[in-house]
Amino acid sequence: MTTTRSGVRIDADSTTMNTAVPGPWALKRAVLHDELGGEPHFVRYAAADGTALRVICRAATDTGTALPANELATAFVRRATGQVLARPLRGPVVVLGAGRVGGLWRSGDLTDFHRALLYSLARERGCPGDWEVAL
Repeated sequence: MTTTRSGVRIDADSTTMNTAVPGPWALKRAVLHDELGGEPHFVRYAAADGTALRVICRAATDTGTALPANELATAFVRRATGQVLARPLRGPVVVLGAGRVGGLWRSGDLTDFHRALLYSLARERGCPGDWEVAL
């Protein structure tokens, strides 16, 4: 289980968006809406190593400003999957790696390859050392 910013525990063994948060879907959706500050949008990306990166972010209709962490998330998806996103992810961002919940920019459940890639991108972009827990 991973505890989110608002104290909600997310099941780290979830395999679908409907089990990412315990309880009925209406409750899960409300929790995600609160965590993200907007309507949740689910996207699944196939990674080059055969795993899957799943990202939950604000819906594309949200006009909020892209933060440095959103740009990092966008670059991470692009580098890991080879897919160019039409617009930066709006955040906060929830990353699900290799079928496991990574939490709100906690990378502990990502594969070693994806975790190393994420840290490399963070260094390239000059992110502060505490970028993981700052959101």
